[in-house]
Amino acid sequence: MTEREMLDVLNGVPHGAKVFVSYVAGRKPTARAIREAERARREGLAMRHFTGTLTEVRTTKKGEAIMTVLADVRDNEQTGAHEHFRSFNPSLGQLLHVEVLELPATGGSV
Repeated sequence: MTEREMLDVLNGVPHGAKVFVSYVAGRKPTARAIREAERARREGLAMRHFTGTLTEVRTTKKGEAIMTVLADVRDNEQTGAHEHFRSFNPSLGQLLHVEVLELPATGGSV
């Protein structure tokens, strides 16, 4: 899925929407990222699959569009919360799929 296709899917989707993302990272995971994914791994989830709340779609300084999701399938090592932010950059990794699962009751658009 290209950057343009990602933006088309997310066009008009408000922050707070529940999304599903399938993404193959463009870099090797850090030791911390591996630890934060341990619960998902134990539960048998594919490491490339993420569900969570859409928090942002923006353009980087390099001009690349990225999306940020508060993923409920990753833990926050610092706080112990069962959710953590993950950003997805189709110009860096391979974005396989983005799907809007549920719109929030209210909210601003992306």
